[in-house]
Amino acid sequence: MICALREKCAAAGFDLCDPIHTRWYNDIIEEEGHVEKGTLQKISEPPAISEGTGDGEGLHYNAVLIGNSKSIWPKFIAWLTSQYEKRLEKNGDHCDKDEIFDQVLNENPFDTFVTETLSQVFQLCCSVPTEGGVASQLSSYEFYWSNGVHYKVDLDDITHGTESAHRTNGNYHCYASQKSSFLVSMQRVAKATGEYWHDDEGTKLCVHPKFGTWKAFRAVVVFHKMQKAEEPQLSIPKAPPLCPCPVAAQDIQKAKEVMDYALKMSAGENGDHSGYGGSSTYANLCTYLHNSVTSGSDWSKVSPTMRPWIQLRDCISLGREDYKYCDNQLLYHYTKDPEILKREIKR
Repeated sequence: MICALREKCAAAGFDLCDPIHTRWYNDIIEEEGHVEKGTLQKISEPPAISEGTGDGEGLHYNAVLIGNSKSIWPKFIAWLTSQYEKRLEKNGDHCDKDEIFDQVLNENPFDTFVTETLSQVFQLCCSVPTEGGVASQLSSYEFYWSNGVHYKVDLDDITHGTESAHRTNGNYHCYASQKSSFLVSMQRVAKATGEYWHDDEGTKLCVHPKFGTWKAFRAVVVFHKMQKAEEPQLSIPKAPPLCPCPVAAQDIQKAKEVMDYALKMSAGENGDHSGYGGSSTYANLCTYLHNSVTSGSDWSKVSPTMRPWIQLRDCISLGREDYKYCDNQLLYHYTKDPEILKREIKR
């Protein structure tokens, strides 16, 4: 199943799909004291799935971490253009095109694209079992979205066409502040896969050995098997070794300086001048970064408090030349300016 998931996710623009056992993540957040402090909660730990990998080694996992590199942008723009054209066709030749633009662009289109596309991919991979395949062993799966939204999808509901629609509530894709949210540290999940290095002491950046900082995490999806009474449960697989630091020392130092400056700039705008290590919580910081709409049709219009956060990723030279986001993608992710999307559709 993991091969089919990777193939279909990549085709949809989500080219990062890493298997994991959720115990590895839970152990990390417990060791770091987050569970005791209540800053993070453990996620479910269903029995592992065993799957052959074709190299003589078995793969034992119960979840996957889904993310993307810059490859998501053309897929998103193609989807957005399709949404616009469908509405034009539905409303006829005499409709107000600017009004249609506004309807499409003011409905949190990127989040809608992410949730709808990944929901369709997992529905396709998990609800169409093949004889003896992993999908035939599943009873349900859980989405832990990076915006804090969490829900379970029962495969019987999909089979009978009763799966409910789940969408984000208007918050940006990195953080949802509603009380019912279940915030998962995607950086720590990535760290647990052994495929990413996490600078949890300084910059908080999560770096991929190939893509560098130019990637984003969208969801952790946890699989639940149909458990037979006589079926023995697999033991918890051993966690992979942590990814060694792939970043040059001078890049880390530069990123720390920019991080410190960015925190001070953000604190100043919010009336909190405590700076790095001050009273601003991580949750408040996420809320600030991803709910601060800034006109970003060109770089000169980007708020001075937002620029250091964009610069922070750029400090790491690894992956920058080949995988850095294009200007429109980068500006939109940090500003949510609909004019950027309007310009892309009109190209």
